[in-house]
Amino acid sequence: MSGSNVGRVAPALAFAAIVATLVAVRLTRHDAAGPAEPRDRSAVAMTKLRLVDVTERAGLAEPHSHADLTGESAMTAGAAVADVDGDGDLDVYLTRVGLPNRLLVNDGNGAFVDRAAAAGVEGPAGGSSAAAFGDIDGDGDLDLIVTPAGDASPAVYLSNGDGTFADATATSGLADLPALGDAALAQAHGVTLSDFDRDGDLDVLMTHWDAQVPAALADAGANDIEPDADGRTVCPRARWLAARGFPRAADAPANRARLYRNDGAGRLSDATADLGLPFAQIMGFTGRFADVDGDGWDDLLVTGDFCTSRVFRNVEGQRFEDITEASRAATDENGMGSVLTDLNGDGIIDWFVTGIGPVVDAPAPLQLGGFGSSGNRAYLGGGDGTFRDATDELGLRNGGWGWGAAFADFANDGVPELVMTNGYSIGADDTAESADDPIVVWERDGSSTRPAREVARAAGIRDTGLGRALVAFDADDDGDLDLLVANFGAEPVLYRNDTEAAHWLKVRLDDPAAAGNRSGLGARVRVITASGATTRWLIAGGSYESQEPAEVHVGLGVQERFDEIEVTWPGATEPQIVRAGAADRTIVVTRTPSGP
Repeated sequence: MSGSNVGRVAPALAFAAIVATLVAVRLTRHDAAGPAEPRDRSAVAMTKLRLVDVTERAGLAEPHSHADLTGESAMTAGAAVADVDGDGDLDVYLTRVGLPNRLLVNDGNGAFVDRAAAAGVEGPAGGSSAAAFGDIDGDGDLDLIVTPAGDASPAVYLSNGDGTFADATATSGLADLPALGDAALAQAHGVTLSDFDRDGDLDVLMTHWDAQVPAALADAGANDIEPDADGRTVCPRARWLAARGFPRAADAPANRARLYRNDGAGRLSDATADLGLPFAQIMGFTGRFADVDGDGWDDLLVTGDFCTSRVFRNVEGQRFEDITEASRAATDENGMGSVLTDLNGDGIIDWFVTGIGPVVDAPAPLQLGGFGSSGNRAYLGGGDGTFRDATDELGLRNGGWGWGAAFADFANDGVPELVMTNGYSIGADDTAESADDPIVVWERDGSSTRPAREVARAAGIRDTGLGRALVAFDADDDGDLDLLVANFGAEPVLYRNDTEAAHWLKVRLDDPAAAGNRSGLGARVRVITASGATTRWLIAGGSYESQEPAEVHVGLGVQERFDEIEVTWPGATEPQIVRAGAADRTIVVTRTPSGP
């Protein structure tokens, strides 16, 4: 191996060795809160949920890729959901590897037709990972950014307003990312649009799974990384690397994670260094913005492998401050998916992070960094930037090798379910359990003090593909949430929700004063009925390589009316009030010029 190639090849080899060790270790497992559930699920829980696979009749039955599985390429399959053509229903964009991406336009009843070629949005050469729609240039229609699965630049497509898009990559400011020379090192797993500086346009965050982080561990001897006091290796690698300043070889490929500021007309400039964001220390997967400390500015929470998840406080849009340690969150060993929502119904943002599980009986060898398998994390927020780990209390630790997730009220009964897709494979001959992990659906009985129970099979969900992106949205516009799963190397799966009808409400926002962010990303929405209140936030992006639609969906159960909707717009201190009205409809709340 020539010296010029060592810096490029070592990261991939180091990661492959660690994955092989972890897959072997996972054959024995336990759960800190009790035994892991049998994989055959012979004792199936009862549930009111009924979901039916309608992938083929919906027009989605085409594979994500024909490529061979490898440890690196198998971590991608993206999905973005938005009303692309402005006709009121939700369309789907699916990223692919080795095949053109698909822009699936909805006929209003949940049947889709691929218009990607005609629209000019088939994606970067070499394949795509994540995608996001948003009005980048502030002209009133949705544009599209697609990150590459290989070494290409991200693609920026500006809408022409007639169903077609123009490739504006060259003039966008995103075309100058450093080349890596190896597609396996690109690993751009997330793109998120957010108005973090509250100037009315959409800024762009891209994450990078930086292979130099595990490569640096190759220098660690067997006795260099000390285990925790209890003998288990929960995040010693992060401490070992941090103490050495996250070293990088002189010829190591550059980190490609960026946070770009928008000038309002679609020209993006790299503000990462000015904002104080140390992305080279993060094996980044998913970045999401939400105000977790209650100061009115959307903070940044990033999930990352190898104990590199971080919490950054937004200091009035001018810089970000690392508050990870003070937050008491980001203790996950391998954070992939990210859900920011109110998990326990107290009106405060919580954080659910998917990880690798089930929990194994023994840690991985320390010389490999202790790459662990301690499962998911559920952090309950305090509203002041601090969190409490309630993973086992809520019964959410063991979900397989996790990726995308969604917290959504599929039964429209006011008690949302938590859905998680999963699975990992290193090739066709892989016999590890993670190669066919079944989707997990956790259902609560309405109590925030009793652990959730797993009901996926009883609900009709039986997918065991290598799920990556996962989005809950109303595909057929009938008032309940359907479920889309993007699988690596195989067809996506669309589950139609056939659960018995209950009342519901959709809330969309319109802020005419924010040209690029008219949909109100960053707003807080509270729906009040005779049964109580539900609080949600319009949080940019999605849980993993995904984008959720810019709307809030609330199940109302037996309530035929709502009493009040409170919308706290980005930067506002008091909510705008919408008075009582009928359920079972979509309400568009327009920000009043003189209002909050």
